[in-house]
Amino acid sequence: MKHDVSEPASVTHGAAGPVITLWAPLRRRVFRMLWITGLTANVCSWMFEVAAAWAMATLPGTTPLLVALVQTAATGPVFLLALPSGALADIVDRRRYLIVSQSWVAVVSLGVGALSLTGMLTPGLIFTAAFLMGTGLVMRLPTFASLIQEVVPRGEIPAAVMLNGVALNSSRTLGPLIAGAIVAFGGTPYVFLLNGALSIAAVLMLLHWQREAPAPSNLPSERFFGAIRVGIQFARNTPELLAVLARGATCAFFATAPLALLPVVVRTELQAGATTYSLLVASFGVGALILAVTVGRIRRRLSRGQLVTAAWILSAVATAVVAVAPNAYLVGVAMLSAGCAWMAIFGAFQVAAQMALPRWIGGRGLAMVLMALWIGLALGGVLWGQLATMTSVSTSLLAASVTSIFGMFATSRLRLDGRSDDDLTPSPYRRDLALAVPIEPAQGPVVVTVEYQIEPTRAAEFLKLMQESRRMRLRNGAVSWSIFRDVTHAGRYVEQFVDETWLSHLRHRERVTAAERTIRDRKLAFHVGDAPPEVKCLVGANVPLEPG
Repeated sequence: MKHDVSEPASVTHGAAGPVITLWAPLRRRVFRMLWITGLTANVCSWMFEVAAAWAMATLPGTTPLLVALVQTAATGPVFLLALPSGALADIVDRRRYLIVSQSWVAVVSLGVGALSLTGMLTPGLIFTAAFLMGTGLVMRLPTFASLIQEVVPRGEIPAAVMLNGVALNSSRTLGPLIAGAIVAFGGTPYVFLLNGALSIAAVLMLLHWQREAPAPSNLPSERFFGAIRVGIQFARNTPELLAVLARGATCAFFATAPLALLPVVVRTELQAGATTYSLLVASFGVGALILAVTVGRIRRRLSRGQLVTAAWILSAVATAVVAVAPNAYLVGVAMLSAGCAWMAIFGAFQVAAQMALPRWIGGRGLAMVLMALWIGLALGGVLWGQLATMTSVSTSLLAASVTSIFGMFATSRLRLDGRSDDDLTPSPYRRDLALAVPIEPAQGPVVVTVEYQIEPTRAAEFLKLMQESRRMRLRNGAVSWSIFRDVTHAGRYVEQFVDETWLSHLRHRERVTAAERTIRDRKLAFHVGDAPPEVKCLVGANVPLEPG
């Protein structure tokens, strides 16, 4: 995949190595277009969420739990559909998929606007609309995120992720401000209608994009359910991605409390209206923007892990301040601080995930990250909303603040930067296999064995390396892996892995990265035989059954 030609990005050096300036990816035409489109789509999402939450808060008989559940309804599709959506992003044309997702959002927004104009909105309809909008969100976000690897070089990925965060959090400011102004002077129906119009504008921008297709493959696209299985298997065998999933879900669970309960804080604690609510949500977005434009300086002093720890503590403190603040000004400062923390934490998680994902599985991997974050948000919205209903808003927020610190310590050993230096450039095995008989794509299973002869004194070192080989094979789609020792010949080991079908085996060969090639070279360095390790490829044969 070619990248846009641009001016050389300026580089500084910090605790984590070279730091590309934040604005460098915007010099690339395609990234710039996608960034503007994403900003528009994110503004739509926040306008809708603010309007829906406020509409629910103003309905007769509304409880804090019902208001918090609006966020849960909007994030529920991420839990249910993120991985399927990520699989589709990896096996269909991503440009068309984005067009479909934004068209979906436009239809839902215009429909809700029409219902709202006629006074037909009910709690059930608001939940349904929030769920449908969340479906559009989960179709869009993994696809946008996975396109980063196509349109910017690896060195600019952290800056591109932060710029996507700028777009997301600018929308936290613009969306609530626009929605608040429209609600104050016209009413929520017009927020929904404007949301639909902006979504149509995003569709038009995507229609003008002539996407450069990835390098062609001679293999057919993956099957939907097979793609989901491989995505899960990849995550299970990539410790760096598992760390992002675990820490992301944990942090989101606690960090969602002030956002989920903010409408109730404004109405019951501050005795204020829609304008105050929208300004406080906008303060959260401003805080995220401040962090985004200063993160380069911070990263020159702190590692990614240190940045996450500092931001996590800041988030807990901000949540506690919202719980006890006597006025909107102090709540605004706390929300601004929470926005800074949110951007630092989730930006670090996104960068860590991007650095751990080869291009072929970007959609699925980033969808799982999104799913983990939104599971935390959804569960947190339910728990903190229920606790606020049973006790008080302040008690719920203070509980979230205190327990957040325990969550931070519980997940602190999970590393976020284990594969940052790995070269994930595709490096497939191009040499054709010499087949004695023709093989159909669906034939299988396929068993591959590699026989090594090593010095017996180096066995422990060799077997440790083979654990890396195991993860590599399973990440790339193998259904099982084993290592055997020959009891009749000292130092002879046989590595074996199984692919589901012949087509799966060919895909396995295509997915190899440059970093995984180095693992192969390290294994070969242990081999002391006169000839290279013997490789055998065996395909399952059907045994005819005797009648009766």
